[in-house]
Amino acid sequence: MLKRVAIFVGAVALLIGAIGALLPRQWSVARSIRIEAPPERVLPFVANLRRWQDWAVWTKAMDPNLVNTFAGPEEGVGARWQWQGPVMGRGAMTVTAADLTGVSIDEAIESDVVNARGRLSFVPDGQGTTVTWSDQGTLPPMGGFFRENLEAMLGGHFEKGLSALKVLAEKQPPPQPLPLPSSLEGLAPADAGR
Repeated sequence: MLKRVAIFVGAVALLIGAIGALLPRQWSVARSIRIEAPPERVLPFVANLRRWQDWAVWTKAMDPNLVNTFAGPEEGVGARWQWQGPVMGRGAMTVTAADLTGVSIDEAIESDVVNARGRLSFVPDGQGTTVTWSDQGTLPPMGGFFRENLEAMLGGHFEKGLSALKVLAEKQPPPQPLPLPSSLEGLAPADAGR
């Protein structure tokens, strides 16, 4: 009897393994929001990974025992954020491109090698910017079972993060005009252009 049960359990495990191996492991998520600010006011919040603590959901509010480590330049290409926590697990992000068109990031999630890539793209839209946060990667073997749940969870995280980013970027004061050279002070604007 025990032998039959063991054979049955083994067969079920093999079947589940075979199904898991056939399920797609590639995942992809994208969300967009319109921010009433130009790209130059959005960029500093995204290119500086320390500032993600102000708007992304992956903070100590989610994981009180989270330990963050930052390396490289404060912002832009080479900036790196590593984290470790009982809720968020371990991972790292490295900025690979940053300009007024957006910020690209390599990610190593629960891994020592890059297994996902993300981008926050900025498209000027009148007086504002449409920000699209996209991310894609490959789950480990058997990960296909969790792909849809992962995409739904990340989509929710992206939506919350983008909403918070919108509030921060829109609260920033607009860039101030450069002061006139001292030789032009006191002239009316029409005179200054002559």
